[in-house]
Amino acid sequence: MDKAYQSRFVHEVVPRLTRRWSDGVWIGCVFRAVAATEKLHAHYIAAAWEPPPAEGPPLITRLPDATFLAPHEGERALLGLIESLPARAKLFLAGPQHVDPALVTQVVLSADRNLTPALKEALAAFVGAEQARNEHSIRETYTDRDEAFEAFKRKIFGEPGSL
Repeated sequence: MDKAYQSRFVHEVVPRLTRRWSDGVWIGCVFRAVAATEKLHAHYIAAAWEPPPAEGPPLITRLPDATFLAPHEGERALLGLIESLPARAKLFLAGPQHVDPALVTQVVLSADRNLTPALKEALAAFVGAEQARNEHSIRETYTDRDEAFEAFKRKIFGEPGSL
């Protein structure tokens, strides 16, 4: 990061970050959506969700309230995101495992009219890879297998292949 961005990051972003979430604090995330190639710089997406209202459930909405796409470093994306938040709003950074990066990237793909064809293609590839990763994780983590029901089936039908 060049000195100008570094100075802006230190003066504009760092004071607004908080180590712990509390009421009234925005929730944010930064992740790399595009790896650097011969055709493209690495690109990072920063997203933020408005704090849940005090009288409502302690949940954030599925879709972020703000996003920012930036080349080179995540710090640039975070700097751009901070500029779009309300003045003096505090931000707690969650990891990409706490949000849906594919959905956030789809927001950027759908809303940013200035994306180049190569960047659109790279972002779409990221969305596809994230969706495939989610599908794999779901298959590995969740099951409809119920041991009590399986025992009941064995009692009624016998062991598989015994007919």
